[in-house]
Amino acid sequence: MWARERKKEEEVKLDEDDDDRKEEDLCLSLKKRDKNIMENKAMLAQLFAELSTIAELTSLDTPQRRKSATGQTASPRKRRLESQAGSERRNPARKARPREHFGVEEKPESPRGGGHGPRTVDIRRLVEVNEDGVKIAKKRRVSGGYKRGRYVVRSVDEITPEDLNNIAFRAKDKIWDKDRGSSCHQCRQKTLDTKTVCRSGSCVGVKGHFCGPCLKNRYGEDIREVLLDPTWACPLCRGVCNCSLCRKREGRCATGILVGLARYNGHDNVHQYLESIQKELQ
Repeated sequence: MWARERKKEEEVKLDEDDDDRKEEDLCLSLKKRDKNIMENKAMLAQLFAELSTIAELTSLDTPQRRKSATGQTASPRKRRLESQAGSERRNPARKARPREHFGVEEKPESPRGGGHGPRTVDIRRLVEVNEDGVKIAKKRRVSGGYKRGRYVVRSVDEITPEDLNNIAFRAKDKIWDKDRGSSCHQCRQKTLDTKTVCRSGSCVGVKGHFCGPCLKNRYGEDIREVLLDPTWACPLCRGVCNCSLCRKREGRCATGILVGLARYNGHDNVHQYLESIQKELQ
């Protein structure tokens, strides 16, 4: 009897010890959980503080709207609805592209320092004349789709303030519309912005139509001043057009996007850069 009671007391004591251990383990796990929760909250608070700092820096770097001469903030230019202006495309695919390796661009070698320098161009190819190309261009017949009488030359008095406000000074200001847009002779994109008007008296069709970015980057002229000039003649009539079609007709290669390299070499536009190359090689 005494042995059984002693055995029962030992079992009860063991059960109590197990319960105490379980309670201690539970307390430790709860303390560890609370510690993890506090660390996570502190981490989240730090992340939110950093995000708010970044948002403040971004708002400070955002350019403010330009103010007009009257002191009022200029309202952003309204873009036409897609249903009215068609789908917008800033770089549409062209059906008539020059043949392969027709341009003068060469793949620049990556510099050792890791920086990006200006693209290299074979300067001699810019002024080189291919006699075979000139002969082919002369043999090609000119289509009579445009008659001289159909081309209406708008005078300076016919240029309205709406036309001047519709001028695109940057490429991203242009809205592409294949149905109602007018084509630029240089980039051959049909957009809704105002184009130039050639008043030389011998221009036909859209040969004298140049958009603002092309006229500025390729020839250094301001489209607003050109539209208000009663004696202005387009680059094609002056014999200085450097578009791919006109250069190919002369037996020369296309220049590609050369304005970045021209400005890198200290010139305002592509026309000045080509003239300087011609003088250097003579």
